[in-house]
Amino acid sequence: MELFQRIHRRLLLISAIVLISACGFQLRGNVDLPLGVEPIYIGGIEKTSQLAVELRNLLTSSGIQLSDQAADANYQLNVLNSLSTKRSTALGERALIIEYQLIETVNFELLNKNGQRVLGPNKITERKIMPNDPNKIVSANEEEKILRREMLQNLAAKIARQLQSFNFDSPTKAGNE
Repeated sequence: MELFQRIHRRLLLISAIVLISACGFQLRGNVDLPLGVEPIYIGGIEKTSQLAVELRNLLTSSGIQLSDQAADANYQLNVLNSLSTKRSTALGERALIIEYQLIETVNFELLNKNGQRVLGPNKITERKIMPNDPNKIVSANEEEKILRREMLQNLAAKIARQLQSFNFDSPTKAGNE
């Protein structure tokens, strides 16, 4: 009986793995770009900014080669601007803010080796609601830092997904110009 249960579990596990791989399932955060695209240069933002760090981490962890110089890259991912905003969304007793909306917005473009725009400019926005306790200012500031970092990680992943879905074989001048 025990042998039958072990065999049954293994067959179920193998079946699940086959089904998941057959449907094209891919772990989130993995970026797969075609050959010849690399190396990619990330420009337009400070190398030490949180968005640049998140982009570099995501791309290098996926095995994508990055370039330190734009001239050495096959493509340039340029962040045109990045904006962080915060607005109050709910008031409580005594007109104190009890909820904020955090917003991170990024505009970016992709340039080929000749400096021609082949993707973008594209705008991506990430929003999160953050509860606020006016009596706990220090913890609210720490929570905001954590949420903003998560939002920038999500923005980096969204940029990577747009790169992944871009047709590098027939790049045309694209965008919302």
